[in-house]
Amino acid sequence: MVNSVSTPRIVTDGDLAANAASYARHLRAANLTPATQRAYLDGLTLLARFLTDAGMPTDVAAITREHVEAFITDQLARLAPASAANRYSSLRPFFNWLVEEGEIKASPMARMRKPKLPEHAPPILTDAELGAILRACEGPSFDDRRDAAMVRVFLSTGARLSEVTNLRWTPEVPETNDVDLDAGIMRVMGKGRRERIAFLSPKAVKAVDRYLRLRARHHSAALPHLWLGQKGRMTTSGITQILRRRGRAAGVDRLHPHLFRHTYAHEALSAGMQEGEVMALAGWRSREMLSRYAKSAERERAIAAARRVNVGDRL
Repeated sequence: MVNSVSTPRIVTDGDLAANAASYARHLRAANLTPATQRAYLDGLTLLARFLTDAGMPTDVAAITREHVEAFITDQLARLAPASAANRYSSLRPFFNWLVEEGEIKASPMARMRKPKLPEHAPPILTDAELGAILRACEGPSFDDRRDAAMVRVFLSTGARLSEVTNLRWTPEVPETNDVDLDAGIMRVMGKGRRERIAFLSPKAVKAVDRYLRLRARHHSAALPHLWLGQKGRMTTSGITQILRRRGRAAGVDRLHPHLFRHTYAHEALSAGMQEGEVMALAGWRSREMLSRYAKSAERERAIAAARRVNVGDRL
């Protein structure tokens, strides 16, 4: 399948635009996912626009650490720290590529550090909220069973939106089938096109099984995609809209797929799973993000222990 990620049009007086076009071809050749390519190129587009507007150099050999730091500072003033940190992460590979290609001698980001993220724990869904969301999906219709299965899959696996969206159901062709209900596992394609196996809880298996019985009678049942809607295959946008609608019905405003990933990590760590185990199942390669959930779970365990001990009540 041809990669449809388009190269952004970067307007500068320097050679940043030409290098950006070559870099886009490099990303396509590296077989990175479209989402990863887009994130890298979007960050580069924003950098070029900032440098041009600020009257800073747009020749790659003239861009210094100070110029990139000015851009990151601007992003921190406009965005949440996590979003600004993502901009930083999207630019480092570009300058490393320029070094590898001999376009510059050293990366201006070589000694830069990623913006520090706040210590506060990411938001998670409470048990009451999860119960309300599941109740909002109760019903005998096709949409009810599909949406209940989606929620259970997100909650049971901590998988990303794109990973859940791209699941395939071809039981007659094991090579492409991603869901094994008898084994309680599913195969997902994560970032960097890295394949991994995720665990499906018994309740998630039951919910998917109930959905599949109705899916078999759907007018698009012959499609290989697990999730079907009125027009055929469900998209990431369609699944996001479904979750928001179910969230509103449950009284959970702005429910989005990543909240389930936050909640999965928190629940898994609180239940005693090791960080390495959670990383393997949920597809994290860096401990940086997971450590934020670990701190939250650690605080929760400490509070539970304090309740058992009741320090100060002895007197």
